[in-house]
Amino acid sequence: MLTKPRLSRLFVMTLLSAAVAAKMYAGCSVTIVTSVTPNTGTTAGGTAVTITGSGFFNPSTVTFGGVAATNVVFVNGTTITATTPAHAAGAVDVAVTDGGVCLGNPPGTLTNGFTYTAPVQVPALSPLALALLAAMLLLIGVWVMKK
Repeated sequence: MLTKPRLSRLFVMTLLSAAVAAKMYAGCSVTIVTSVTPNTGTTAGGTAVTITGSGFFNPSTVTFGGVAATNVVFVNGTTITATTPAHAAGAVDVAVTDGGVCLGNPPGTLTNGFTYTAPVQVPALSPLALALLAAMLLLIGVWVMKK
């Protein structure tokens, strides 16, 4: 036989479970990510991107290769803007996860939706190399002037 405290706890747990279930499924749709623009950026991060798709809710979280984006802004149910985090070079999945409106919804993921590229390294010339280059250009200039 159930005692009053047990019955009260059972009743509260049943109501709580029903509320969570209603929140999980009422009006919730599957989150889908269809594009990321631009879809490339440097490994340093900091690229401002626009993510489009459907089923986005406010709040949402965005990850690039499992690393959380910053400055995530819910624009509407089909658009989110964010700033990419730093990441190693290569293609990564972009995932949008509902931040609490539709509990239990799996994240919408765009496989290989963003590609990180290593920044281009510009070779530096030493002062000696610059002096030799200047001397060569001077000699070429003198030679051209004599012709």
